[in-house]
Amino acid sequence: MNEIPRRIREAEIDALIERLLRHNSSAVGRFLAAAIPDDLRAPVRSIARQTRHRGSTGTIDLEIVLRNGLHLLVENKVDAGWSVTGEGEPQPERYRGSVSALLAEGVPAFAVLVAPLLYLSGSRHAAAFHGRVAYETLAEGLGGSEERLLRAAILQAETPYEPVPNALSGQFFYHFEELVRSEFPRLVLKRNPNGGDTRPTASRTFYFEAKRMLSDHPGVPLPRISLQAWDSNAPSASAKLMIGGWGRLAGCAPAPDSLTAIGAYLRPAGRSLGIVMDTPRLDTQAPFEAQREAVREGLQALGRLQTWWNDTGADMASWHVKARERKS
Repeated sequence: MNEIPRRIREAEIDALIERLLRHNSSAVGRFLAAAIPDDLRAPVRSIARQTRHRGSTGTIDLEIVLRNGLHLLVENKVDAGWSVTGEGEPQPERYRGSVSALLAEGVPAFAVLVAPLLYLSGSRHAAAFHGRVAYETLAEGLGGSEERLLRAAILQAETPYEPVPNALSGQFFYHFEELVRSEFPRLVLKRNPNGGDTRPTASRTFYFEAKRMLSDHPGVPLPRISLQAWDSNAPSASAKLMIGGWGRLAGCAPAPDSLTAIGAYLRPAGRSLGIVMDTPRLDTQAPFEAQREAVREGLQALGRLQTWWNDTGADMASWHVKARERKS
């Protein structure tokens, strides 16, 4: 494959690794040979994606359990940097911490990093993992779309992503940020991930700082917060609070009355549970001024979600209990 037609998302590779480990015995053999010592190898018993870290925030990309009881906690990287929690705990340490927590319970565990060879050899954090598996190893002899996807990801790791600035997007985001600062001081925007004022054409989501906006509630993970200009996977744009790992429970129990009272509802958002209010669709390629009232309406919806969460978001703990009971 000589070029990358689009950005490869790590979630795509997560899904590919899971498929290979479930259905391709040769790939299983190569994976285990690279990840763990010979005497620890055994058939795969189960695979789960996006499980919670033990004793820390964040998720494990894939948790693989072998028939001998060994847990492989897998972090998959295409080309992204290492995340750090608000408490300053780097991603590799969370994996080591989860391994230590399992070992303390008598459960054997290894932390495994899966990434392109360039990433494995170039990251100083790779040594924090017990095992390392290169994409190149997984790709050997696969053929077809699976090998093409891995080869595209390998090439992507060799070609650093540089967003192409879009002047119209940049202007829209600039005026959006001005409006938030002047009229919605309780809402705190996240920094531009691209640095400076660069906004590519695909920038259509505004992200907010959950830790500075939302209260903690026992038994409920702190959500992520966003306002989308438009959503290709939904009939409307939306303001959303997203609770990680709860998406599978969407529809298992009615939304709390306190939530429906403000005009919000629950729906899956990938693996997260979206607490959603529909908002007007925005066009980041059109002048901001003509859409100012629509932007205000979206920010007002986000403000209502913020107030609801801080006042009565604890209702989601009892919702979670009911949803799990009905699903089981």
